[in-house]
Order: sequence, then structure tokens, then C-alpha cells
Amino acid sequence: MTRYRLIFFLSAVLLIPAAWSQTAGNGEYFVYFGTYTGFVYMNEGLPAGVSHSKGIYVSRFRPVTGELSRPELAAEIANPSFLAIHPNQRFLYAVIEDPMSLGPEFDHESFVSAFAIDPVNGKLRLLNTRPTGGTSTCYISIDKTGHYALLANFGSSSVSVLRINDDGSLGEQTSFMKHIGHGKDPSFQDRAHPHSIDVSPDNRYAIVSDLGVDKVFIYQFDASTGKLSPHDPPSVEMEAGGGPRHFVFDSAGRFGYSLKEMSGIVTVLAWNPAEGALTPVEDAKTLASDFVGANDSAEIAIHPNGKFLYESNRRFRGANLFGPDTIGVFAIDPETGKLSEIEQVPPGGTMPRNFAIDPTGAYLFSGNELSNTVTVFRVNSDSGRLTPTGTVLKIDVPVCIKFVPMQR
Repeated sequence: MTRYRLIFFLSAVLLIPAAWSQTAGNGEYFVYFGTYTGFVYMNEGLPAGVSHSKGIYVSRFRPVTGELSRPELAAEIANPSFLAIHPNQRFLYAVIEDPMSLGPEFDHESFVSAFAIDPVNGKLRLLNTRPTGGTSTCYISIDKTGHYALLANFGSSSVSVLRINDDGSLGEQTSFMKHIGHGKDPSFQDRAHPHSIDVSPDNRYAIVSDLGVDKVFIYQFDASTGKLSPHDPPSVEMEAGGGPRHFVFDSAGRFGYSLKEMSGIVTVLAWNPAEGALTPVEDAKTLASDFVGANDSAEIAIHPNGKFLYESNRRFRGANLFGPDTIGVFAIDPETGKLSEIEQVPPGGTMPRNFAIDPTGAYLFSGNELSNTVTVFRVNSDSGRLTPTGTVLKIDVPVCIKFVPMQR
């Protein structure tokens, strides 16, 4: 979700400097792109735009050479706004977001679909679709066992859990928790708005970022039943008006990082797995001290080598809609978990809502929602710095990117 519901239209074409060879080998990946489809309403006095996307798209990617194939439709589905991959890499799950839920009420029922991944061509076969248990569902993750799907329901101020059957299909709801309260900004924090839910490295806890009440919630998670229960203490207070959006643990499981959508601050928290406790360590700014205007930070990720943190900022300067968007790169202190800024890089498009680092750590894909592009950057594993490769995918309103190893 974002405070600005802005979607344009595009065509699915590819600009890529290298041709794709048809011989597949080891070390290759399917790259899946979730999109918005159909009519999507805008605000800020702009007319409605139309997306010609038909659902989830897939490309083949070879990190050794950087080759990337033309995106193809993997599954026709309405508004697959967020994706998750099963730990066994055989199934994909997509939140189906009602386009009308992008309006001010956020009160339309959401659904989630389960797909089997074809290991040869990457196409998706629908297994089933079930209600998420909430409205305007904006996030899905899978627990470490692969037995449960965890969902953040932005509109209904709730989180829910669905069982995953042995065949990858979705089963019954195993847990539901409602959040109560409001935040500092009455225009967007009039009630609780859970925006993400992720399990801890040991799968014993679920961490929920609630944008509406400026808290990061900690739930005990029972992997044998799929039940959530409030922890003691149940949450950690964040700065007022910050709007926690997404959360990530470091590779060693010692620290957690909370990205605030509204303030752009990344809060570093020490993680005590024995007690399930998060203790704030530092508030790291991702915006320049002289920045003036509204900001929507979006995604956060840690490089596979554990040395660097990346986050995206979607910036709006009043009437100047297409302001300077960036992907921030930060070094992680291995002892304290604190962050030091390395650089801020233009994402090669407008509104980098989502990005993903490929499993080898060699490339970063930036999904630029309003320019209808996915740009590819080379990642320097020693310095963390990003360099544009010149590869640009044209995909209708890309809002989520996931990698799956090709199984051949």
C-alpha cells in the first residue's frame, strides 16, 4: 500500500543488450513479476489510468552472463500485487487485491491464490483460491516449514494465517489477530494498518509492521498448529508518524531492520531469539537532511553476504509528482548492526515500489511502478554499490519481484 494510489499503463516489451540463448543450464532462475491489472484509480487530482497487464509474468535469468529473456504471461489473474515462494521452490502464492480497494476506504475483501510452478517453462498452474480473512491484503510470506501462509490485511487492521496442504494448495484459516488504535497522521493513520508479516529465523515468532499505529508487533508462532498468540511485551513503539512498512532480519539473526514508509527512517533493533525481544539500537535516516516534501519508502532487503542493506524511497515534492526516487545502499556494522550510508542511486524509473536482489547477490532488479519498467543493476559484492547494466524490462505496473531456481 501507499498513500498515493497511482498507476499508469504500459506494454510488455523488452530492451536488453544481449540475446537469450535457448540452452538452459544450472544456476538459472525464473523471475516472477506481480502487477496491477485493469482500471486503477488515482488521486492528487489526476485522471484514472489503465494497466494492460494480465497478471503474473515470468522471465528467465542467467546471472553468470546477465542474460534475461522477454517476459511472458505465467498466469492470468487480477491484481497479483504481492507474491511469495514456497521453501521447496515448487509453489507460488499471490495476493489478489481488488482494484477498488485502492480507494480511501480499503474495505474490499481480498483473496490469495496458490500456483504450481512448471519446472521447464515457469508457467503457473492454478491450484486454488481462498479468502485471506481480511480486506486490502497487501503482503504474504511463508513460514520456514512451508505449512503456513501469513498475511497482512491493511484494510481490516488484521493479520491472518492459512494452512498450506501437502499438494501446495491453500487450506483453512488457522489464526486471526485484530489490531486496534491509530497513529499521529489522521489522513492515513486513522486506524491500524498491518503492512507486513514475517517469521523469525527460528520460525518461533512472527513480526508484524503496522503502519497505522507506529508499532512493530511480536507474535508467538506455533508451527505445529499455525496459531499466533501475543508476546509479552506485544509490540515495540516506533517514532510517531513514521509508519512501519516492511521488516527484515539480518543474515546472522542478530538484528532486525524496520523501514518506515512515511519518515524513511530505518530502525535497527537487536534481536534476542531466546526471549523474542526487539530492542531499538539506532534510527538511520535514508533521506537527505535538507529534503522537503512527502516521502513513501517502500522496500528493504539485505545482500546475501550480509554486509549491505538496501531500501527504496518513493519521493513526492508537492505538485512535482515525479520527484527524485532512489535506492539507498548502506553498510552494516557486523558488531553493532548499525548502518552507514554508501550511496543513493536513481532507480532508472519512477516510484521503485519493490526491488529484489537475485540469490547470487550479483544483481538487483528495481520494479518502477509508475514508469512501467524493471531496471537491472550490477551489485559490487565488495562495496555494495550499484551500477546500471542497461537492461530494462517494460512490464505493466510491476509491484513485486521474486526469484525461483530453474529445476533441470
